[in-house]
Amino acid sequence: MRKIYDAVIIGSGAAAYSAADWLFKENITDIAVITENRLWGTSRNTGSDKQTYYKISMDGFSQDSPYKMAEDLFSGGSTDGVKALVQSANSARCFMRLYEYGVNFPRDNFGGFPGYKTDHDNTCRATSVGPLTSKIMTEKLEEKVLFSNKTPLLDNRQVVKIITENNKACGVVVLNKETDAFEIIEAENVIAATGAPACIYEHSVYPESQHGMTGVLLDAGVNLCNFSQWQYGMSSTDFRWNVSGSFMQVIPRFVSIDEAGNEYEFLAENLGDKANDFVFLKGYQWPFSFDRMNASSQVDIAVNEEIKQGRNVYLDYTKNPENYCFENLFEEAKEYLTKTDSVAPTPIERLEKLNPKAIDVYLRQGIDLHKDKLKIAVCAQHNNGGVYTDMYYESYVVENLYVIGEAAGSFGLVRPGGSALNDTQVGGLMCAKHIKNKKSEKTPCVKAEKIADCFRKISDDFQVDETVDYSFVKKQMSNFAAFSRDKEECEKLLSAIRKILENYPTKHKDISSYFYDKDMLLSAEALLVAIIEEMPVTGSRGGAFFKENGKVKAENIEMRKDLTISDNTGIYFQRVNQIPVFDEPFEKYLKLQSE
Repeated sequence: MRKIYDAVIIGSGAAAYSAADWLFKENITDIAVITENRLWGTSRNTGSDKQTYYKISMDGFSQDSPYKMAEDLFSGGSTDGVKALVQSANSARCFMRLYEYGVNFPRDNFGGFPGYKTDHDNTCRATSVGPLTSKIMTEKLEEKVLFSNKTPLLDNRQVVKIITENNKACGVVVLNKETDAFEIIEAENVIAATGAPACIYEHSVYPESQHGMTGVLLDAGVNLCNFSQWQYGMSSTDFRWNVSGSFMQVIPRFVSIDEAGNEYEFLAENLGDKANDFVFLKGYQWPFSFDRMNASSQVDIAVNEEIKQGRNVYLDYTKNPENYCFENLFEEAKEYLTKTDSVAPTPIERLEKLNPKAIDVYLRQGIDLHKDKLKIAVCAQHNNGGVYTDMYYESYVVENLYVIGEAAGSFGLVRPGGSALNDTQVGGLMCAKHIKNKKSEKTPCVKAEKIADCFRKISDDFQVDETVDYSFVKKQMSNFAAFSRDKEECEKLLSAIRKILENYPTKHKDISSYFYDKDMLLSAEALLVAIIEEMPVTGSRGGAFFKENGKVKAENIEMRKDLTISDNTGIYFQRVNQIPVFDEPFEKYLKLQSE
């Protein structure tokens, strides 16, 4: 008899384990977690100076509510109000589960959870357990899922296809990376928690182990929502890490070095007397923002221009910028450094006072900020868009296919820093509740064996070729389709990608990379289509500016009322759902609860 799971969860990060645990709590236990490598992925391998978790205020004195939080999530533009309320209404429940599982978020003497201000938000909802917040979340959830719940883990399996029948997901095809054989895994429900298509950019802060699976999802027939909306920001490149928060607030020296070894301090020349103030502000205005293009985001532009001239750009914590004077800083910077007892002669001394754990992150990688310069670039960091899903994170197009975490299109033009970690937990909860309330038939998939035969043929026909190299695609994507977007160059690259895909080669260095590269090309193609068709209408906005015929196109503010939906024919705009408002008597809900 063929094994059919109630659900399979693809991925082994914070979102995947969240879904597995919430399913178990709903008494759906015939499930499995599928992953290429348990230790890969973004959740376990990324962070920042104090990686942020954004939640509803629970400090005991801030006036907050789910509706207020939803308003802040919604206010950035092109955001679904229903999804915003879902994320905020379930925030406290999901946050407290993590705390009870051992994620030791700071508490005050009265039991409250103090917070701080994060980027794209003016409240103090942010919290953190340090640079490795998502890693600790993942480890604590994994401990619960694998050891307490005893959910099976199917490791070393690369998902290469989602099996659908009658527009319903009914399983997956995986490449067993130990045997190079294809396997069919059938399930009533498929939950993809595989992160963003990190593979499409050369300049990326995503860990190198993070590939994403958006191409596989596109192949299954899903639509995308706001796929063009990304976050880009300054990050170290030899070791991939956001240089946000404390790394900027201590005001390091920015220096570029040309091929001859000549050093240039370029910020003051480009930004004048505002340079150091803008660097400080990048601490919590870290992502590039078109709205701040004439303010703190000028730092990103200046860094990128140096790199385009063939220079390498570094942060130097051993010396102050040449025009640094504490007394000349603007009041917010002076007040912050004074209040945190971080006034000191050099950036490294200020960082030691403000956040010594940030120094330790690099020491563990063999980089000593006391003496080493830190190579940086403006890198892709987060996809605000992704697969178009409903309030339960189920695809609008493919039934029984749920997409959670960064692979889902949960956000609009901007999002508060750390809201993605909240979303990983809420997404798992919502899809588990929806699956619980559905009728399960556990019907074998008729197509499964035919699909298995097709993949066996790929395996039989596969030939090794060490010369296949699509790195030029990633380079061009970083140059022309990241925070600085050029319509004409995007069109050239799209044409080149489509020519490759027309006769996609069976020759690769190995069969696994054959699927990685195809996924990258499909994801890049979808992003380029979204940019080329959307931004002439919307203009520059969110995390990118858009040039057409060499001129930066201004934002069409009216388009913030719409979502951008991508399907296999192109893109279309859809008016956002407003935040729901309820005015029902309590007794109605009490009656529903009893039933």
